[in-house]
Amino acid sequence: MKRILLTVLLLISTPVLFAQVDLFDDNDTTKSECSHKSLDIGIRNTGVSLGNSAVWNGLRINISDCGVERINGINITFWKPGRNHNSKITGISLGTAPFAYELKGISIGVAAVIGMDKLQGINIGGLAAISEGSIDGINIGGLALVAKENLRGLNIGGLAVVSEGNQLGINIGGLAVVAESNLLGFNLGGLAAVSEGKISGVNFGGLALVAKESLRGVNVGGLAVVGEESVLGISASLLAVVSNNEIKGLTVAGYKRETPDYRGFNVSGWMDVDDFRGFSAAVYNRVANSQRGLVIGLFNVAEELHGVQIGLINIAKNNKGIAKVLPFINANFD
Repeated sequence: MKRILLTVLLLISTPVLFAQVDLFDDNDTTKSECSHKSLDIGIRNTGVSLGNSAVWNGLRINISDCGVERINGINITFWKPGRNHNSKITGISLGTAPFAYELKGISIGVAAVIGMDKLQGINIGGLAAISEGSIDGINIGGLALVAKENLRGLNIGGLAVVSEGNQLGINIGGLAVVAESNLLGFNLGGLAAVSEGKISGVNFGGLALVAKESLRGVNVGGLAVVGEESVLGISASLLAVVSNNEIKGLTVAGYKRETPDYRGFNVSGWMDVDDFRGFSAAVYNRVANSQRGLVIGLFNVAEELHGVQIGLINIAKNNKGIAKVLPFINANFD
């Protein structure tokens, strides 16, 4: 299950969304041929500018930005941008698709907000907010929020929030939250929250919560919670909580909890572990190696029992004689 979710979400969602980012060839450093004609009211590039002024401080209104160098103040555009290599816009950016290599301040686009190097501040894109670099602040994309580096702050994507770096803060995706590094903070994916690294904090996935490394904190997945390295904290799922290495803490799973090493308090339909320390209430408790603590279930099996089994049938393979299989209760305190 974890491999299917990780592969499908990362291979389908990420390339499709990042395809929208590659608007221009970053290796193309050809100087843009743009007309910088404008009607300016002010002095020393300060005041009100109507047209494609390259450098301006104050209010600037233009049809389509091309060859912009530096704008400080309020920048309003009405059409998609041309090439704006190394452009910096600081202040308030409004239009169909505000665009610059660095956008800082408040940026609102009917279609999109695009920062080729970084987006900082309050960024709202009707369809998407996209950066080839990092995105920091309060960031909202009607369909998607996409960063090739880190996402930090309050990050909301109507369908998805995707980053190739870390996501730090409050990350909410209508369908998915996907990070190729770590997810840290409050992470909510309508269908899934998926990370190639760690997921830490308060984490929810409508269907699944999947981390290729560790899951730490409060972890809730509608069908599955999966941490390939470890699951630590409070973890709950209707179907399964699974780790290839260890699970520690409080675990509630409707069907199965599976891991080599478990330490903590478990409630599930089926517990299947190698080594166990703590308490488990399940219909079937299977411990392949050592059990230390108390298990309660209909059918309990331990290769080496160092604690208590309570159930209809209790098997402790390290006990002797009839004590290997007993009804109702079995124990070994060696």
